Amino acid sequence: MINSHFQAVEKTINDDPLVITFDLERIYTSQIRAYIKGKINFADGTSLALFQHVQIAENGLDITDYRYHYMNADGQMIFRYDNAPHHREIETFPHHKHLQTGLQCAIMPTVKDILREIDLIIMEALI
Repeated sequence: MINSHFQAVEKTINDDPLVITFDLERIYTSQIRAYIKGKINFADGTSLALFQHVQIAENGLDITDYRYHYMNADGQMIFRYDNAPHHREIETFPHHKHLQTGLQCAIMPTVKDILREIDLIIMEALI
């Protein structure tokens, strides 16, 4: 189940036409827990640092911790989604999105959601 999830993440990344390179590492910490982390490089020089900690649960697979940190070519944050429990004031706690202008409520995005958002940012910059 975990391996299938990681394969789906990798396929989603591999299928994105604006991804130039990516490097993912899968670490299994037990029979029911693992995490995937890595870096994705895009055609415009931006990059995404990705992290998901997953575990097998009664109802399937749970993503217990995640972080998607999107950066410009100079390494400055464009946005970051995560579920670190440090913004209790956010309606969607613990899920939230960091922007250069502040914090936003957010639900947990999928890798496909993140790549779609990044692709739109890149495409809009070309216009």
